[in-house]
Amino acid sequence: MKKLLVMSVLLLVAIVAGAQTKIAPKMQEGMKKTYVSDITANVAGKEVKMMSEATYTVLSATATGYEVECTMTRFESNADPTDLTGRLLAMSEEMMKGVSVRMETDKDCKPVRMLNFEDIKKKTEAFVDKLIGELLAQNPAIGDMLPKDMLKEQVMGAITEERMLQSINESASPMALNGKTISIGAQDEYINSQGMKLKRMYFPAADGSVTTNANINMSKEEMKQLIISQVEKMAPGQAEMIKNNIDMVMASGMLKFESNEKATYNFAPDGWVKSIKVDMTNEAVGQKSSVSSIVTLKE
Repeated sequence: MKKLLVMSVLLLVAIVAGAQTKIAPKMQEGMKKTYVSDITANVAGKEVKMMSEATYTVLSATATGYEVECTMTRFESNADPTDLTGRLLAMSEEMMKGVSVRMETDKDCKPVRMLNFEDIKKKTEAFVDKLIGELLAQNPAIGDMLPKDMLKEQVMGAITEERMLQSINESASPMALNGKTISIGAQDEYINSQGMKLKRMYFPAADGSVTTNANINMSKEEMKQLIISQVEKMAPGQAEMIKNNIDMVMASGMLKFESNEKATYNFAPDGWVKSIKVDMTNEAVGQKSSVSSIVTLKE
C-alpha cells in the first residue's frame, strides 16, 4: 500500500514537472508580427465595441536581449459620441493610435525598460487634448460635471513609464508571458488598471496552450486605501466624508470591489502568441463592468 502511494506521488510529481513551460519566443532583427484585437466592453449597461491592429517589430538584438517596437496602426470604435463613459473607454485605447512604443527586452523577450517614454507621453497628451476638446464641444454639459483638466488627468493617469511596462508584462497581451516558466498551479500577483491587486494562477495544457485565472486578493486595509484613492479621483468633494466613515461604508457593502480575469493563450511554432481569449469582470464603487477580447495573430 505504501509502495503504491509513493509511486502515485512520484508519478504526480513527474506529470507536474513535465507540464512546465518556458515562454521565450524566437526573435531576430527585422521580424514583424501584427495582431488584431476585437474588444467588447459592457460598462454601466452600455456596450462598446473596439477593434485595433498593432505591429510588433524586432529592431535589433542587443548584448542583453532585444529592442522591440510596437505601433498601433488602426483603431475603430462604435462608441456613441454623446456617451461620456463609452467615449472615455474608447479614448483610453485610441490615444495610442500611431504612437510607436520602443522597449528593451531580456534574452527571454520579456520587456524590462521603455526606451522612448517622454516621446510617448508628449504624443498621447496632444492626442488626448484634441479628443477631449471634441468631446466637450459635442457635449457641453459634461464640462459642468467634469472639467477638462480633470478629464485629462483621468485619461493621462495611465501614461506613466511604470504603468505602461506593467500593462505590457501583466495585462493579457502578446508579450505578457514572455520570460515566465509556467507550471500547473504556479501563481503570481499583479495590479490591474483599476488599482486592484489580483492573484493569478497558471495552467499549461498538453497542447501547449496556457490558461490563467486571476481573482482579487486584497486585505481590508488595502481595500480601504483603494476606495479612498478612487473617491479622491472621481469625487474629491466627497473624499473627507468617505475617510471618516470608511468602516461603516465598507460594512454596508455599498463600495464592493470584485475582479476576475480568465485568459487562454495559444502559441505559434516559433513561440510567439497565436491568439489570446480574455474574459474580465469588475465591480468597483457600485459599478459593474465586463470586457471580452480576442487577440489574433494576422497571417
